[in-house]
Amino acid sequence: MDVVISNCVINLSQGKPQVFAEAFRVLRPGGRLAVSDVVALADLPEAMRQDLALYTGCMAGASRIEEVGAMLKAARFIEVRVIPKAESRDFIRDWAPGRPVTDYLVSASIEGIRPGP
Repeated sequence: MDVVISNCVINLSQGKPQVFAEAFRVLRPGGRLAVSDVVALADLPEAMRQDLALYTGCMAGASRIEEVGAMLKAARFIEVRVIPKAESRDFIRDWAPGRPVTDYLVSASIEGIRPGP
């Protein structure tokens, strides 16, 4: 494959490192990963992590930015970038009205390249 794309579903996986490893496996040398997902800016309170509605809404399963980068590097991606989108707070706020989710979460572009031969 030339590109693996995903929009806000990796957070539903309990095995994110395996998801990234599989994406790496199916890419041709020089292929790239281009994902949009929610990432954590800070550790979520345990009550939020255990909230099923927040989990199925792709929020409670969010990993910290540095953890996502580390998972991509462990899967052997290069040119890894996890770029938070501050403007995403406006719509994330609407996903959990009355909850302080934007204190912890933001959408990000997540990118990596499988090294060439």
